[in-house]
Amino acid sequence: MLFSVFGGAFAQGTVTLVTTATRTQLSDGSYQSTVYLTNNGTATAQNVVVSTAMLGTAAGSPLPKAVGNIPPRAVVSTAFTFPASAGLSGAAVVERYSGTYTGGTFGGSLRVVLPATPDLTAQLNSLIAQGQALAAGNAEFPVQVSNAGNGSDVNKALPWVTAAEFKALDDALKAARNALVQWNAQAMPNLQSAMAAFKGQIKSDGSDPYFRLDPGPGRLPVMVTAPTNAWSARTPLDARVPADFDGSTFRMIPYPFADAQGQAQVLLINYFYRGTTTFGGVSMQSPLSPSVDVPTGATIEFDVYYPKSGQGKLMRWRLTNRSTTIDSYLRGYDYTNLNPSWVGSYNGETWLKTHVSVNVPQTGASSTFVLELHGENGRPPESTSVMVQNLKITQPDPKTTALPNVVNTQNQSVVAPLKSLYNNANGYFMMGALGTGAVTGTRARHYEIFVDGNNLKADGTHPRGPNWLTSVLGEPLTGATTTPGVGEYSFPDNAYLGIRDSGTPGQYKIHGHVMAWYNQAPGWMTQITPATLAAGYNGTPYFYGLGNGVSRQTAVSKEMARRVQFNHITYVMRHFLTTSTKYGSSAARGVIPFSTWDILNEEVHESRHSVNIPLDPNSWRSSLKHTNWLVAMSDDLIAGDLKDHYVYLLFKFAHIAAPNAQMAAAFKANYASLPNYMKLDGHDDNGSIDAYVTSNPTKLVYNDYGFTARSKARTVYNMVRALNSAWLSDPLYDGRPLIEIIGNQAHDAVGSTQASDTQYSTALFAKLVDDHLLSGIDFSEFDLQMPTSAPGGGATAPAALNIRQSDALGYQYALMYKLFAKFAPYIHHVLSWGVAGSGWQGSYVLFDGNSNANAGYYGAMNPNRFLLGHSYLDDYFAGENDKLKSGYGIDLGDLGVYKR
Repeated sequence: MLFSVFGGAFAQGTVTLVTTATRTQLSDGSYQSTVYLTNNGTATAQNVVVSTAMLGTAAGSPLPKAVGNIPPRAVVSTAFTFPASAGLSGAAVVERYSGTYTGGTFGGSLRVVLPATPDLTAQLNSLIAQGQALAAGNAEFPVQVSNAGNGSDVNKALPWVTAAEFKALDDALKAARNALVQWNAQAMPNLQSAMAAFKGQIKSDGSDPYFRLDPGPGRLPVMVTAPTNAWSARTPLDARVPADFDGSTFRMIPYPFADAQGQAQVLLINYFYRGTTTFGGVSMQSPLSPSVDVPTGATIEFDVYYPKSGQGKLMRWRLTNRSTTIDSYLRGYDYTNLNPSWVGSYNGETWLKTHVSVNVPQTGASSTFVLELHGENGRPPESTSVMVQNLKITQPDPKTTALPNVVNTQNQSVVAPLKSLYNNANGYFMMGALGTGAVTGTRARHYEIFVDGNNLKADGTHPRGPNWLTSVLGEPLTGATTTPGVGEYSFPDNAYLGIRDSGTPGQYKIHGHVMAWYNQAPGWMTQITPATLAAGYNGTPYFYGLGNGVSRQTAVSKEMARRVQFNHITYVMRHFLTTSTKYGSSAARGVIPFSTWDILNEEVHESRHSVNIPLDPNSWRSSLKHTNWLVAMSDDLIAGDLKDHYVYLLFKFAHIAAPNAQMAAAFKANYASLPNYMKLDGHDDNGSIDAYVTSNPTKLVYNDYGFTARSKARTVYNMVRALNSAWLSDPLYDGRPLIEIIGNQAHDAVGSTQASDTQYSTALFAKLVDDHLLSGIDFSEFDLQMPTSAPGGGATAPAALNIRQSDALGYQYALMYKLFAKFAPYIHHVLSWGVAGSGWQGSYVLFDGNSNANAGYYGAMNPNRFLLGHSYLDDYFAGENDKLKSGYGIDLGDLGVYKR
């Protein structure tokens, strides 16, 4: 509150009255003054009455006002209210009071400044705090002041200003503080202006990887024109396409997928090809709005949605905006995208999405867009559907300047090793990377656990089938002609001996990938189908589907199918984990220890979880792929006892293949009741598997991708909870969880909610650990893509990143490693799916193609510093950092709120 003295003293005998007042502005714009009458005399002032109270030209109320007697040296206060007509905040006015007391009068006046409302005062206080913070910077990056004026006396890699620039802000802050004492309405806009100017004056040369000022958006694509979606048929661009399109049709429909909110309509094309003409296809056109001169450097972009059943059928798009045409092939997307970034469900089928971007075939005046989809000659009859959305012609924004590419300068050999921070001794987790063989270079300096992407998959380790494998009719299976035993197998020993024998004994660890998967299995195995249940999708609740690479189908009994997988897992694991000659090992070679091993990979169906979990949050059985050669182990028992479930059996087999002492004892005690297929191939010695016991068995992993889809994460949670609970009552229970670790592949992308979405699944799986139904989590195939929606635009590794893309990559890695650190007690390892240059499908890992540390490395090594130094990206990642802080409540829906 403001204070002033204004009245002087008026003496009458020994009475001397001095009048002072303080003023506040009320929320309705009126003013209130508290008046203090002090008797500095030696006698009591009796019957004191205030008869006049004026603030500017406005009279106060209530008047007159009796305040009674005022003894010597005493103070009496009273209050008056003045209307808003007294003036605006900050105006200079005269305040006057006068009155009487027995035997005399008093009065006086003073020129005062009208105060601000409490809201305005609070706003100014807040603005002052922001200005002070701006002037100081933060604890990691304080603002430096160059007295030399050219920055020669400061570190120009970090934020700095000149002394004159700093003084301008400091003067505005001083004036704002003074305004709190004597209100000055101009202080707030002056400070705001000074702060805006100061922000623009902060300088940095960008050479420190932990700090960058906002470089601007760069040349992001802007719309040139787009079709109106008033599509009509036209003469095909390719003369070989039949004029009647073989009956193909097209129409606009509402966006049909679950994420429909805010989505525009899509163009649905029902494609038919009779197989009797040279080409099949459909050709259509739409007016462009507006009609424009398409410039050089423009591109045509659109999204394509297609069903999995349509893979391999759609040959290519042919498109044009003028007379010249261009081809864009779709078939290349068929099987490379095993981990799609978008999955939808429509008409009971899984749909995928890809983005098409091609240079315009011809620049200049354009008013019509032509889109044609057709097959190639020699194709068999086929039909499918496809949808198109967001078709547009774009160009780099001509009003902006392209951002320069970032230049990474510090080689992996000079930066601090990742594993010097992230290791078990520091309370974290192991750091790992893709790659086998002798551990040298970047792998040796930065990582301690390694994996190969392919050489342990079934097509490589088990290329030949045993000659005992027959169909339910007793017929041999194609490719299953080998004498049973180690001759069926091929083992990549050297790849893993190179890891084992590098460094000091036990220094480097191995992660195995993978025993069972719907892809990359040998042909003799992929033909196995359930004996009594229909193969392929048939609309049942269990959504049976064939795995990849199925060229023929042969019905096999569940006992025979179980024998196949029991043998496969036992031979492969014991080959590496023992020295038994039966399994192709030897004492001379020695044990090749595996720290963790993926037993089953990606068995949750791509889209069924998104349909099932909203209906029943605890469901999971009907959301699996039910890969034909695996589900054959369950066959007609698929809906029955969990101990007959094929996923349960795969992990049980792995427990037996690499037993601990408790398993060996249970196996021997229950040998008489064990199924016959476990006894046919000599994997025990009269019921004993003691020879294969290890004191530290490899941890068994269920591995999958796409856990940012909450329904998929919940499906895995439900599956692991159910199977691991059932295992507790199994006669062969060995004190370990059936599924010990959930592996999150984390082939992810820079995205505004990527970290918090990942935190949901991490908390969900941590809950299983807390409930003693899981040992841990690993991030088994971690890398990050740069989608077109990312700051700075999209990029494909190993291409150089512009500085905004680079900062976004580092910011995302920083958030993810904050998440990993938060859940460190639950995490076994974080494994980068690549060492340098690129990871999975053009994603970015922590070192570039020259083995220099990129922004991702710096974000991983010091997440908080990186986030503070790139605050210009805070808006894009709004709220993410706060959600990763300790104690944040993670909403798990019907499972409650999880805090860590």
